[in-house]
Amino acid sequence: MSDNHIHPSTRPATKNVDRAGGVPTPRWHVAIVNHNAEHTIARTIAARGIPTYVASQPQLRIWRDGRRHHIDHVVIPSTIFIHCTEPQRRTLLQTTPGLHRFLIDRATATRPRPATIPDQQIQRLRFMLGATDTPVEFIPRPLTPGQHITVIRGPLRGLHAEILTTPAATTPTTSSTSSTISPTPTTSDPSDNTINTPYPPTPRILIRLHQLGCATVAISPLDIQPLPA
Repeated sequence: MSDNHIHPSTRPATKNVDRAGGVPTPRWHVAIVNHNAEHTIARTIAARGIPTYVASQPQLRIWRDGRRHHIDHVVIPSTIFIHCTEPQRRTLLQTTPGLHRFLIDRATATRPRPATIPDQQIQRLRFMLGATDTPVEFIPRPLTPGQHITVIRGPLRGLHAEILTTPAATTPTTSSTSSTISPTPTTSDPSDNTINTPYPPTPRILIRLHQLGCATVAISPLDIQPLPA
């Protein structure tokens, strides 16, 4: 991803600041924003001197009439990363239209704290998105049966509950807009008595983002080497 997606350097004032305790030094915080407004909101915050980052990747779209158009595909929708201190985070939450909330880490302390992403993970994500032409897919942190949750929007907002079931996993398929790869299907010839085996699926590598999920991309097995145990 090029540097123009790194925005160095507003929720209306009637909105309440969350009660999570923060960190005293600048960290990468995860902000949830309006869909399709990631770059606009990031530029608004960057204009105030606060670095932001939108995880996006150049992508070629072909219209029905044959026209070609390059776009910046946002890999993690409705999400921007903001490098700020706790006072800055609270101010942004109050004054940035389109910024709904910050991701909260409720698992690492008795008091909820804003989730932060280590610098190294952000650097790895930037490198992956900037160095590969293969579409990168983001996999959110999965919900598991028995996991305790809080409903954050909708008519049940504020309800504390427990996950009972999760959607069944779907079989990966190949599409023009997805980086998910399915194994090559086996072909058979009725006149051939040999047993055909499918090609092995394309390997995928991933980088983890704390409390958020992971970014994954397909890669040739010739391009990787296992690390020593």
